[in-house]
Amino acid sequence: MLAVSLLVRADAEAHRLDEYLQAARLSLIPDRVVLELDLTPGVAIAPEVIGLVDRDADQVISSQEAREYGQQALSGITLTLDGRPLNLILDRVEIPSAADLRAGRGTIELRADAAVERLAAGRHDLRFRNDHHPGSAVYLINALHPENPAIQVASQHRDPTQREGRIEYEVNPSSRPHWLWLCAGLACFHRHIAAGFNRLMRAQGSP
Repeated sequence: MLAVSLLVRADAEAHRLDEYLQAARLSLIPDRVVLELDLTPGVAIAPEVIGLVDRDADQVISSQEAREYGQQALSGITLTLDGRPLNLILDRVEIPSAADLRAGRGTIELRADAAVERLAAGRHDLRFRNDHHPGSAVYLINALHPENPAIQVASQHRDPTQREGRIEYEVNPSSRPHWLWLCAGLACFHRHIAAGFNRLMRAQGSP
């Protein structure tokens, strides 16, 4: 994850003044998909973006204005898993000051997730499309390394602009379900209790 963050930061620092860099990172876990989206406007684009965020034009970006812009950005995202549309819920949005954005030093950071049914073993297909502020946008898509060892990234496919991408995941079945280990442990515990009780009864019955 650190390498991806450094790469995104380098791209943000190197992008042109008239571009709106939009870097998406996706992660699949057993019960949801997580999206991290970094939006970095160039100096020439920043006034337009500030106008979209700072709706009352007081040069102060409130938490409510930040969240509204986060929702606006998410409304341009299309996300499907195995052909089924997912509903992204905004979890966090951080927007730097208007002064930092205007100077080209600011990155808007969004985090959202979408609940999914618990994944069955086998291949799964996650598709992503970003239609937010397309006029000046430069897009990036990357898959984060899954934290769950049972989930592996099988392949990544992107269109030439990286506005749209597909990530294939392989979900491996657990070697043994957790409830079987629990049952085995309880059975072993009961056998130890029964053996101890039998030894006690034999000791009490001895002359």
